Amino acid sequence: MDNAVNTALINSYIKANNLNKTKFCKLCKISIYTFNKIMTNQDFDMINLFRIAKTMNVPICKLFVE
Repeated sequence: MDNAVNTALINSYIKANNLNKTKFCKLCKISIYTFNKIMTNQDFDMINLFRIAKTMNVPICKLFVE
């Protein structure tokens, strides 16, 4: 299955805000381990995707690939 999460949007947010993965994860209140699971489309809890959306100030639907 292809990646269902819009990783390009997350990566562009990180780059645009001069963040690294660690700082982004702290802002989202998720672990780097969870972040890596999301970015590689492994099994993760949806609450973490909501945390990312809140941090990025985007609707949750924007984090899914159309």
